[in-house]
Amino acid sequence: MKFSLVLSLAIGVSAASFRTRSIGVQAFDGEYSFHAADIPYNAPEGYETSVAFLDNLAKRSTEAMEVVPAGLERRYESVQALRRLQRKQYSPNDFFECANANPAPASADCGVIVKNVLATGNDLVVARSSCLVFTYRTCQAFFCSLCSTLTTSTDFIGNQLDTVDALCVADGKAGTIVGEESPQYQLGFTRAGSGLPNYENCS
Repeated sequence: MKFSLVLSLAIGVSAASFRTRSIGVQAFDGEYSFHAADIPYNAPEGYETSVAFLDNLAKRSTEAMEVVPAGLERRYESVQALRRLQRKQYSPNDFFECANANPAPASADCGVIVKNVLATGNDLVVARSSCLVFTYRTCQAFFCSLCSTLTTSTDFIGNQLDTVDALCVADGKAGTIVGEESPQYQLGFTRAGSGLPNYENCS
């Protein structure tokens, strides 16, 4: 509890309005400071975090996306992260799309990102049309808020990235999950140095 309070004050969010690390994604309308996720103290050299913005990026359609399958075998510590998250946070309105990438991000590099995101232990506020970016060698991961400012946790991000790894990256492709229930978000993997996709479709 003390850690949560200190973290909340550090990013400019009142303790009364900020949830604990069990959150998935929730709308947020308080004061905040948008910044990159922390880097774990034992992260490998070359692991970096940053922020990016979706403004002026061409928008993509979600029409070709498929529903994320239930019961997908998970590959990393996301099993423990999943146990910390409430079951109701997982929605049948989460869709995914795999995309050809030449060259594709290496699954091993994306796995390093998943492990370090899960090890971070951050609660984060992400501004509308803004992204958290994680990079290691050939792989770039992203989590973007599409239509509103939201709160999330690195437990949730890491678990969902693990899903994209299993669905797409393990087969030599880039991939994205889009959560279409409010607050909408997108996350996934691309080749390091590539531009981010933009599935924003705000009414």
